[in-house]
Amino acid sequence: MKALLLRSLIVAVLFGPATDLVSTLARFHGGIRYSPPITEDERHQMGNMTVNEMEATLAKRRIKMTRRDWLRESVPYAYFWKSVAQDAIVPACGVFLASLWVGWMEKRRVPGGF
Repeated sequence: MKALLLRSLIVAVLFGPATDLVSTLARFHGGIRYSPPITEDERHQMGNMTVNEMEATLAKRRIKMTRRDWLRESVPYAYFWKSVAQDAIVPACGVFLASLWVGWMEKRRVPGGF
């Protein structure tokens, strides 16, 4: 039984985050960044503008990003990997439980088990 738990845990640790990473990449269709980045002073000034004025100001600096650009810029930063780790909890638990169930069913089917 310990071997089954260990195997299931290893599979969950490997495939849970991988499943979430693939899901994250497949879901993302593009993004926007601003060049040069918005400073705190500008953000404070935009609080006094109307929505149309703020949109016009930001439209001049807006750059659309492809999935590849977004990935290339996001991967080196810790926030990307923290998000992947947090979002991988549910898939990892699902993989763990599924592995346990399949192993348990296999053990019941084959006399002597593992």
